[in-house]
Amino acid sequence: MNNTIKPPSKRQLFYLRLMIIIGLLCMFFFIHSLLRQSVIGYRPLYWLLISTFVYTFFKVIYEWYHYWSISVPPALPITKQYTVDIFTTFCAGEPYEMIVETLTAIQAIHYPHETFLCDEADDPYLKSVCKELGVHHITRTKKINAKAGNINNALAQSSGELCVILDPDHIPVPEFLDPIIAHFDNPEIGYVQIVQAYYNHDIGWIAKGAAQQTYQFYGPMMMCMNSYGTVQAIGANCTFRRTALESIGGHAAGLAEDMHTAMQLHARNWKSVYVPAVLTRGLVPATLSAYYKQQLKWSRGVFELLVTSYVKLFRKFNWRQKLHYGLLPLFYLSGFVFLINFSIPVISLFTDAFPLRMDFSEFLVISVPFITSVVLIRHFVQQWVMEDNERGFHVVGGLLLIGTWWVFILGFVYTIIRKNVPYIATPKDIKDEKNLKNNLPNIVVLAVSIAAIIYGLYNDWNPYTLFMSGIVGLNCMFMIFMLIASSELKFQAYLDKHATLFTVVSKIQHVKIFFWLLRRKIYFGVRKVSLILSILVVGICIYASQESDEDANFNVARGFDANNDNSKKSFAEFISSSDTTGLSQLIRQSRLYNSTSRASSDTSINIIEQDPVTGQKRLSVNPPFFSSVKGVIYSKGNYWYKNIAPLTKKMIVNDFEDIRKAGINTIKIYGPNIYDHSIFEAAAQKGLKINYSFWVPAPSSFINDTTYLHEQFNIILNTINKNKSNPNISAWNLGNSTYQQLSQFYHGPQLYQAQQHYINLLKRLVNEIKHEDPTRPLTIDLLSSPTLNPAMQILKEQIPAIDAFGVIVDNKQSLKYVSLDFKIPYFFSCTDPGALEGVQHSGGIFYANWQDQQSGTAVTFDGLKDVWGRNKRYLYKISKNWNGNTPIYNLPDIKILKPALTTTPGASLRYNALVFSYGHWNIAAYLKTGLKFEWYLVKTDNWGNATGMKKVGSSPDVYVTIPKNDDRYRLYLVATDGDNVTVDYATLNTPFQN
Repeated sequence: MNNTIKPPSKRQLFYLRLMIIIGLLCMFFFIHSLLRQSVIGYRPLYWLLISTFVYTFFKVIYEWYHYWSISVPPALPITKQYTVDIFTTFCAGEPYEMIVETLTAIQAIHYPHETFLCDEADDPYLKSVCKELGVHHITRTKKINAKAGNINNALAQSSGELCVILDPDHIPVPEFLDPIIAHFDNPEIGYVQIVQAYYNHDIGWIAKGAAQQTYQFYGPMMMCMNSYGTVQAIGANCTFRRTALESIGGHAAGLAEDMHTAMQLHARNWKSVYVPAVLTRGLVPATLSAYYKQQLKWSRGVFELLVTSYVKLFRKFNWRQKLHYGLLPLFYLSGFVFLINFSIPVISLFTDAFPLRMDFSEFLVISVPFITSVVLIRHFVQQWVMEDNERGFHVVGGLLLIGTWWVFILGFVYTIIRKNVPYIATPKDIKDEKNLKNNLPNIVVLAVSIAAIIYGLYNDWNPYTLFMSGIVGLNCMFMIFMLIASSELKFQAYLDKHATLFTVVSKIQHVKIFFWLLRRKIYFGVRKVSLILSILVVGICIYASQESDEDANFNVARGFDANNDNSKKSFAEFISSSDTTGLSQLIRQSRLYNSTSRASSDTSINIIEQDPVTGQKRLSVNPPFFSSVKGVIYSKGNYWYKNIAPLTKKMIVNDFEDIRKAGINTIKIYGPNIYDHSIFEAAAQKGLKINYSFWVPAPSSFINDTTYLHEQFNIILNTINKNKSNPNISAWNLGNSTYQQLSQFYHGPQLYQAQQHYINLLKRLVNEIKHEDPTRPLTIDLLSSPTLNPAMQILKEQIPAIDAFGVIVDNKQSLKYVSLDFKIPYFFSCTDPGALEGVQHSGGIFYANWQDQQSGTAVTFDGLKDVWGRNKRYLYKISKNWNGNTPIYNLPDIKILKPALTTTPGASLRYNALVFSYGHWNIAAYLKTGLKFEWYLVKTDNWGNATGMKKVGSSPDVYVTIPKNDDRYRLYLVATDGDNVTVDYATLNTPFQN
């Protein structure tokens, strides 16, 4: 019989090895990224997760190790005749039809041989069958060592030079011995193993899954064992040299007698060959109990060999055999790994603890290359599986393996406590059975998982609980699969009794056949371009890891080309058919807008008045319904998919408690956000009012197509309708100074027209909001700039339903554009704390941010607390001004002393911390201040926005290796004392002064 499996060509082997090298690099990148100190979340869960990853990595490496040198032995002509004995066994209770069919097929084998039935039951019927077929019937009275003892008893009563062991369910083809015999011409060969294939793999999910688990092993992995001298003997279809078996005292005993025999033979320096040819087909376990019994026997057997025979034979193995027999049993440790994987998300949901501090996008970037490599390499080597139906993802086999977790653990525990498992032949019959006992561990996992999902989502609705619930949900699906698969025979019996349902299922089967054919074509194409796909995915992920995602806030700065007539025209054309009444009036007002802008840029308008009684400077805010607002923007979780740390409800409650202690009575949030539910509950619990704000898209988002703008407006209206009954929401706000930004895209008459078009859209939105919720104030944000006053006048005149304007104050200089003479209600919607330093203010203010944020591609430094939750200087000052009780802050100011040297890329320069003490600045290294210092190198984009930072030192001074494009980097110095921090932020270079 010709061998149809061809060895890999040099090109194929080169491609495969290159893909493995790429995969190893991706694996190293993945684990290196996971082992960073900054990504460690809750440590017990983190290390549990890392242990599962490490196991997975070693399992994958072991698999790739067995793909590295795939080889197929050449088909040799038979030149020498051997006497051959073929043994098969029978145990009481096995089907007669099966053993008769096998004996008949054995007798039909062309090569001369003698057939022996090793009958443990001494069955009279089989005696007559053997007599009729010309088969030697052998039995024994002293029944020891199970199958191995049965074989050894037959060996003692036979004399063939070669001994073939066939399981009673495996039916050989007439050419069975032809590809095997010639390999024994090499006197060093102790045994030849062939493929173990099955003819009942389509009978049900259990059978299909059990068969799928063997495809890669009997394909490329066993072929590579040819190259390594580690071919594994399997309990069936193995042909031994009699003298080899005699050299080790006969077939070795044990639950994993085949592996034990192979170990003994390899320790005696016998060699082995694997012939990748399907010469028999047998039965794979088709019921859950049969499969579990088989897996328990194997796991208990190989663990026993690891702690006994492997230790004794270790020195007799070559290094590859040491590796092979030492690692092969560890496959069954996957039971513990699966249990840990079930437990981690469940514990997370019950405890609000998470293993990693890493945003989702970053996790995808580090994991996708590795996952892609695993998948593509697996598909590439499927060129060397036995048959076409063995190619694919083998999902059913994977699910069945996961559902066997507790059996593997039981095998390990039995090994530790030295509990014997009787050797029972794997049941071959297919019958309905009650599987409650077998399914009980998976039912417990399912019940606990469902309870964790319910509790986790009820307790805290956030992206991380949703993500963990999704993982737990997958685990539930795995358990449900096992319950369904174990009852498949009942379902099939039910189908046979209901014709309609049977017809529906039959039609589904036809669709599956079409999908199967399509899938085969896809797999074929993927295998052809696996290397290219690997390189492409790695390249994309490298690019993604280096490129910052564009943030909505940056769109204004980046904008569109002001000279691009197409971009200008499309927005104007879109609105030109809408109401343009009052356009001439708007043009007149816009001229006032432009002239006032120019005047305002040269004139400081003071909004600071002096208290006639105390003489203190006091800030004036004029809308009565905002005068009592003492607010702060709470931006945690705005970009939840980029946050490196989970934001839990417990954290939000703790934040709100600190906010109340600081004298703050209102928070401003931007939504809709996935954290809204938790924020609403926490705000109600702590008695905080909510200014609910919506981020109106910048012109760059809609200047070419207003579809996005309309979509956002619909989201705003739906959110208001959903939340208008919430008593904690005190006002609605439209954030972002979109109207003022139009001048970056249009000029002259086109600007006037664009402004009118935008106002028309905004007017409709405002009127609909007022119709939806007429009880709450509605405000719109404007930037404190030269265009503030005219923009405010135009918008108020055109849209009188606006109740007040929120003024965004970026710094102290921008305060000059706000005037006491404003007749239109306004308040400070977003204010940098430094802008109001030294000014008393009783309310009408939202400070820029409660806490600095560090996301995957953005870092902010405008919070009252730093990234780690420590108090900055302004928090205490604000709390004192608003009669709060934030703990006292007494840290001195600090500065970064930069070297008077050129910042040449690659140079290592020293930076010192300065501390203001005793009335002047001092080098921190020479003072005993009790401060602890932290230095961070901050990377920025082209517009100065921080996109990431890493720690570079923790002493009063630091040496910094100057990076390329040093103008894109900053130094961030933090000095801490308990829960308080003082900070400085500076460029790397010392700029020249005129």
